[in-house]
Amino acid sequence: MTALSLLFLAAGACLAPAGLGAEVIGGREVAPHSRPFMASLQYHGEHVCGGALIHPQWVLTAAHCHHRLARGPSSHVVLGAHSLSKDEASKQTLGVAKLIPFSRFAMDPASQDIMLVKLHKPAQLSKQVQLLRPRPREDLRAGTKCQVAGWGATDPDGLSPSDTLREVTVTVISRKLCNSPRFYNRQPVITKGLVCAGDARGQKDSCQGDSGGPLLCGGAFSGLVSGGRKCGDATKPGVYTLLTPTLQAWIRSKLRPPPAE
Repeated sequence: MTALSLLFLAAGACLAPAGLGAEVIGGREVAPHSRPFMASLQYHGEHVCGGALIHPQWVLTAAHCHHRLARGPSSHVVLGAHSLSKDEASKQTLGVAKLIPFSRFAMDPASQDIMLVKLHKPAQLSKQVQLLRPRPREDLRAGTKCQVAGWGATDPDGLSPSDTLREVTVTVISRKLCNSPRFYNRQPVITKGLVCAGDARGQKDSCQGDSGGPLLCGGAFSGLVSGGRKCGDATKPGVYTLLTPTLQAWIRSKLRPPPAE
C-alpha cells in the first residue's frame, strides 16, 4: 500500500489515516423489508456501517468499521429495519459481544477488509429478519451487474445517512482499467481480492455510510462494500472486498462451535 491508499470512511467519520467510504448514490428506496438480511451497525444510536446477517448470532461487515464499534457497550446492531428513525415493530436491537476482524487486516487493510460481529444473543428470524449466505467467488467478470444496498448518504456533498434503505445497481470494472492512471493509478493496487464497480457516468456508486454492506451479483452474496476515493466519480468507482474461498473458509472457522471438552 502507498501513502495515497484509499480513505476508510464510515458514516461521517474518518476511521483510519487512509481508507475508503460508502453511501448509495443514484439509487432508489427499496420496498420496506425486501432486504431482510440487512443490518445497521450503530454507535450511540447513530448509523455507522452496514452489514449482512449470515447466522442468527453473526453479522458480516467491513473490518475498518471496528474503530467506531470498539468503544464499549454503546455499540448495537439493528435488524429488521427499513427506516432508521421510525419505531418499526419488526426491529430487533442487539448488543455486540465480540468483533473479529480478519486476521491479516492489520497487514493488508485494503484487500482484507472484512469482519465478523458476534451478537450478544441470536436474532429471532422472521419475515423481516433473515439470513444471507456468502457465496465465495474467485472473481467477477467486468460488465457484471451487481446490487448494493444501505443507509448511506444520497448526496456526494452530504454526510448524513439516508433514513430509509436504498439500493443501486453498479457495474463491475476490470482491474486493468481500475488500476490505470486515469482511475486509481495503482494507489492503492486493486488486487485479485478486490473488485471495482460503478457507473460510466459516475451517477451510481457506493460511498460514505454503506461500508460493510453486501454486494449481490446475480442474487449471490459476492462481496462487501469497502470504499472509494470520491462519491459518484466515474474514475474513482466503489471498491469492494471479494468474498473469496479463502475468506469463506475463515468465516466458517470462526462460526464453527468449539470442540466439546
